[in-house]
Amino acid sequence: MNNLISSFKTKGLTLSLGLSLILAGCGGDSSSSNDLTITTRVGIIATASDDYASGEVELAAIEESNITASGGYFSGISDIAVNGYGQNYYLLRKFGADQVLKVNVENPAAEVWQASALNRGETGSANPYQLIFVDETKAYLLRYDQDTAWIVDPSATQASEFFKGNTLDLSNYVPADSNGAPGMSSGVVVDGKLFITLQRLDGNFQPTNESYVAVFDTATDAEIETNADENDNLKGIPLIGQNPGGIQHLEGTGVIVHNIGSYSTTNGTSLDLVDPATYTVTSMIGDAEIDTQISDAVIVSSTKGYILNYASFQSISLQSFDPSQGASSLTTVGSFSNADFRDIELSPEGRLWLADARVNNPGIRVINTSDDTEADFVETSLLPIDISFAEINDTF
Repeated sequence: MNNLISSFKTKGLTLSLGLSLILAGCGGDSSSSNDLTITTRVGIIATASDDYASGEVELAAIEESNITASGGYFSGISDIAVNGYGQNYYLLRKFGADQVLKVNVENPAAEVWQASALNRGETGSANPYQLIFVDETKAYLLRYDQDTAWIVDPSATQASEFFKGNTLDLSNYVPADSNGAPGMSSGVVVDGKLFITLQRLDGNFQPTNESYVAVFDTATDAEIETNADENDNLKGIPLIGQNPGGIQHLEGTGVIVHNIGSYSTTNGTSLDLVDPATYTVTSMIGDAEIDTQISDAVIVSSTKGYILNYASFQSISLQSFDPSQGASSLTTVGSFSNADFRDIELSPEGRLWLADARVNNPGIRVINTSDDTEADFVETSLLPIDISFAEINDTF
């Protein structure tokens, strides 16, 4: 594969990104037969200082080896998350900041716009957690500390066009003993349906209430009655585990929810498998099968997955396993044990990115999922805490 280097010029800054030539000669009439499409895949890394006083974003072009990060951009608070789509990413400034910034990776030092995640008249914090994309013009903004999710237009060219007032109402899921919100923490779109995890923590932020997945039709934005529990008065799916931290979909396997459980009691952790058609829930890894906690998970295939196994603060291990066998197949990957690992994500080319937040050498460990060997290390200036990806397609 041929590799090129392109320098994206910004306000006094240069970001060198590797480009991979993946398509030439698109076919069709004579005007398009010589078209050349160059795709640039970019890792987006949210980082934080070790004292949590500040955070910023670094970008890394995805190459086969020698990946380097550039940045940081948008220095500010450390409570941040990043969500990439197309050639843009969206920086979420969370509790108390309540901001969404749209950034084009070709101009990484300047936002396209900055919007508030609070509506006029709302009190408290919105605490935006995740932006879930349906397509180029529709997405959902999960607001952890409010009881509505926003329906937004990610293609907006100015902040006023991002949110136009339409919402998903999740107020029925607010527990009586909570701080007034259902705790929407993650989501995924599958076959025209949006699945949103709801932590439903009590006023002391403990998982004493049953956690749920609410399901919405992405065409009508109406909530779907799943009948997953005929004895409750809620339309959603009650989970086996508690305190869901993330959700993903794997074709042929189902919707997988990783539940963190309680940090104080180590109860309630699990990997729950939800059938996206019937809404039945089974355990991939049950609470009784693991005496620590699952702080993150990535399922690569029906026979390969990873978890971050949380034993205590900064004592976290990366483990691989066979989802068809469950907890009995958990195996620590290499020397990645008893350290401060914050996030794992599967990159577009199918490698695992591990956010290594050890202060003496922070960065991204890029791991081959075929044999669990480390393919590359991407050094970051601050500690990596969240990873996403974007992609630019240029046709010439």
